[in-house]
Amino acid sequence: MSITPSQRTLPAARVRATGLALATLALLMAPLPSHAETWWGAHYRSDRTASGDLVDVQLLVQGRAAPLFVGRDVRDRFYVQAFKGRNYSLSLRNRSGQRIGVLIAVDGLNVVNGERSTLASGEPMYVLGPYETAVIRGWRTSMSEVRQFVFVDEERSYAERTDQVNGDMGWIRVLAFRENQPPAWFEKPMLKDDRASGGQAERRADGAPAPPSSSGQAEEAPKSTARLIEPAPKETEGFPGTGWGERRDDRAQWVHFIAQQVATDHLVLRYEYEDGLRALGIFPERTNRLWERDHGQLGFAQPPRW
Repeated sequence: MSITPSQRTLPAARVRATGLALATLALLMAPLPSHAETWWGAHYRSDRTASGDLVDVQLLVQGRAAPLFVGRDVRDRFYVQAFKGRNYSLSLRNRSGQRIGVLIAVDGLNVVNGERSTLASGEPMYVLGPYETAVIRGWRTSMSEVRQFVFVDEERSYAERTDQVNGDMGWIRVLAFRENQPPAWFEKPMLKDDRASGGQAERRADGAPAPPSSSGQAEEAPKSTARLIEPAPKETEGFPGTGWGERRDDRAQWVHFIAQQVATDHLVLRYEYEDGLRALGIFPERTNRLWERDHGQLGFAQPPRW
C-alpha cells in the first residue's frame, strides 16, 4: 500500500493503496454480493454496499461485510451496527477506468494523518487505480503500519484520547475525487490537399476531464429499507467511537495525484450500538448463533481473546 504526506510538505501528494500484501488479501477476502439480500425470519431488506458514481464502499466487521440500513425519512446516510471490541475496516472499489482519490474521515478525523478533517481536496487521501480494490484497516502510523479500527465506547475513542472530539463522532465519510489533469494536445494529421496548399495542421484539445456535478456529489439513492419500530424509552448502552487498535503491517507508497476541487461522491455511514439503532427506529437483525455454526468457515488459527 502507499501514502503521501500532507500538502504542507508536498502540495501535490496523495495516497495510493497498492502493494502485494494488500492485493493478496483482496483476492482471498472476496466481498459478498452487493445486491440487496433478504434475511430469513425478517421482514426487511438490507444492502451491504454503499455505491457512488466512482466508488463502492463496504464496512467489514472482522472480515465480513456488515448490513447497511436506511433510517426513517433519512436518505443521505446508511446506518451500521457497531459491536464493542470488534475490529472493522473499509473495503473500497474503484468503479471507473481512471485513477481516483478517496478521502476518508472517521469520527471527523482524516484516517491518514489523524487530524481534524474539513473534507477538502487538499487533504491526504488514498488513490485507487482503474477498477482497483483496497481495504483500509486503520489509522496510518507509518508507511508500513496502521493501528486497526476498533469499536469502543466514545470516551475511549481515538478522537477523545487526542482531544479532538467533534460533532462527527460515530460518522464515517468517504469522498471520491476525480483526478485534475491538464488538457492533452494532439496534432491533426495533415491531409494531402493541405500539403499541396502549404497549409498548417490544426491543433485541438482533447481528453479534458468532465467537470464535476454542481452538487459536488453523485450518490445512488439507497434502495434498501429497514423495519421501523417506535423509539424505545429505555436508556441505550452508550455511544460508540473508533479506537486505536492493535498494530498491523500495512505497506504504502507515495504517489502524485492532483484532485479536483469538488468531490464526485460523498458516501456517509453512521454507526451505533444495537440499542442506539433501535432508539432511532432501526431494527437490525439479531445474530443467529446456530446459523453461524452451521455456516462454517475455513481459515487460520487465531489467538484466543482471553
